[in-house]
Amino acid sequence: MTEVESQDAAPGGAHKGIKRLDTLSKLNAKPGWVNDDLYRLMYRDDLYIVAYERIKSKPGNMTPGADRETLDGFSMSRIQRIIKEMKEGTFEFTRARRVHIPKSNGKTRPLGIASPTDKVVQEVLRMILEAIYDSPYGSSFSEHSHGFRPKRGTHTALKEVRAHWSGVSWIVEGDIKGCFDNIDHDNLMNTLRKRISDERFLGVIWKALRCGYLEFQTPRNSIIGTPQGSIVSPILANIFLDQFDWFVQREIVDQYQKGEKRRASKEYRRISSALLWQRKLLAKAGDEAERLEILRRIRGLKTEQLSVNAYERHDTEFVRVKFVRYADDWMIGVNGPKALAEEIKNRCADFLSSIKLTLSVEKTHIRHAKTEEAIFLGTRIKIGSESPRFSKVEHHGNVVGKRTAGWTPKMLAPVLEIIRRLHNQGFCDANGFPKRNTALIAEDDDNIIRLLSSVLRGYLNYYSFADNYAELSRVQYVLVFSCIKTLAGKHRLESVRKAFRKYGNPPRVVIQREGKPSLTVAMFKETDWKARPTRFLINGDGSGPDGIIALRTSRRTRSKLGTWCVICGETEGVEMHHIRHIRKMGAKVKGFARLMASINRKQVPLCRPHHVAVHAGTYDGIGLNDLFDKGLAKA
Repeated sequence: MTEVESQDAAPGGAHKGIKRLDTLSKLNAKPGWVNDDLYRLMYRDDLYIVAYERIKSKPGNMTPGADRETLDGFSMSRIQRIIKEMKEGTFEFTRARRVHIPKSNGKTRPLGIASPTDKVVQEVLRMILEAIYDSPYGSSFSEHSHGFRPKRGTHTALKEVRAHWSGVSWIVEGDIKGCFDNIDHDNLMNTLRKRISDERFLGVIWKALRCGYLEFQTPRNSIIGTPQGSIVSPILANIFLDQFDWFVQREIVDQYQKGEKRRASKEYRRISSALLWQRKLLAKAGDEAERLEILRRIRGLKTEQLSVNAYERHDTEFVRVKFVRYADDWMIGVNGPKALAEEIKNRCADFLSSIKLTLSVEKTHIRHAKTEEAIFLGTRIKIGSESPRFSKVEHHGNVVGKRTAGWTPKMLAPVLEIIRRLHNQGFCDANGFPKRNTALIAEDDDNIIRLLSSVLRGYLNYYSFADNYAELSRVQYVLVFSCIKTLAGKHRLESVRKAFRKYGNPPRVVIQREGKPSLTVAMFKETDWKARPTRFLINGDGSGPDGIIALRTSRRTRSKLGTWCVICGETEGVEMHHIRHIRKMGAKVKGFARLMASINRKQVPLCRPHHVAVHAGTYDGIGLNDLFDKGLAKA
């Protein structure tokens, strides 16, 4: 019996799947561990329950797939049907419904919307693959990979640049052309076989890759690429691109780096020698006047020393190479000659070609880090300034001069680009002057304020680390005045001044609620515009050893799948009734949806007859107290 198989014999069978995931994570902390008998994990109902719990409240779960179904009506019986089909080997993914969503550059990105059953199965696959490749006990992925990974994201990638890219002379700004759409299926499966020997499990992944999609009701087959919008697609892309990460690390970073320390510049060495000589003279000085004169010369030499470059800019005996990747966007920083940056770029292009990917010519550039800006994850990046700069800092109780910005990474929010996006979204004109957003006129006042506040918070949170954080005050000005002008247009107020008198600055409204205290909804407004270069927002998602244990407890026990109907208490044929998110109680929210909104729930278990009755608007009038009696509102 293998280590994984022994878990099936362990007590507490209700959580066998979760326990086996934990065991997988521990085993795969060993480099090169090969996994077998994975397919039987597809028989574990607790994994499907966890998968459902993870995706049930995410945006898009009520968007219908090609079969026009949503997560509404998902049940334990559907899970049992999936498991039965898995055991019989008859499970098939349905074609996704392809839509095209707009990109910021005016183009569109294809997005596949899978059926709810497929989403749950894909989430189970993702959980298993994550346990294998991104184990919390020791990940197989490179530490320089940040996309679609637990406790990592755009801010961890940018934080790495901020912390470790000082002194970079050239930046190779790379992009893989149509990466997700061009991953070769055979190459991907061969990559997976290096760590997975269970062909039945690999067959499920193969079906997910080849299921195809419907575009304008026309069936299309998938012969290449990982479908964008698929839950399992990001981790498959990371597994495939991991070979690129290790190529860069072993064949470029480790090969080209040399030298222990960069050589001090000739001018810096001259001044250092002069300082050493003056300090020797100071030790031998006889009278006070001579000491004061020597101290004056020492201060002058220190000031001069801070004004010159400390190191040789073109030290051929010292080379450093940095690398960071987020999905298909990556950068390589080179502290060396431009010819080396060109060579590295060409070698990366050759390697990508060997795995049937293409380096995007129009999006890949070599930037001079001091004089040009690279764009990475929506952030303008350059290294320091042309001339050395220093500031006064406290050191052991004394104020001393310190070189601070000569080779330090600078990260800037692209304010003009943000204003352009706000113009495209209708918040301002082409010159960045705020205007009323006519698309929001029909919304309630509090929804208008909430929406614009969330847009503002989104930009300020994302660029919280920016060195030009204060320049984002322009974005706040546009959104606050757009909000006021929208409210003024909605209520036909004569001027912006009158709107500010009515709603205040920042705008706010008071909502009166039945049987509850009034609620004030105010637009967020930043008042502290001080730059904080280390203010990165890194939010974990509960992954890790403790997170896996949490799956076995809170997530599993909180699930309402397979419990009783909240209306009649029936335990047979119970389905999950879903509604879209309701921000507030309003006149348009009626019936059972109004009841669910009052307890802030988007899913409740109902038996089949009552589920049909709720959709027909003829439910039997269960009250809020009854829901509390059943323990639902506390869950």
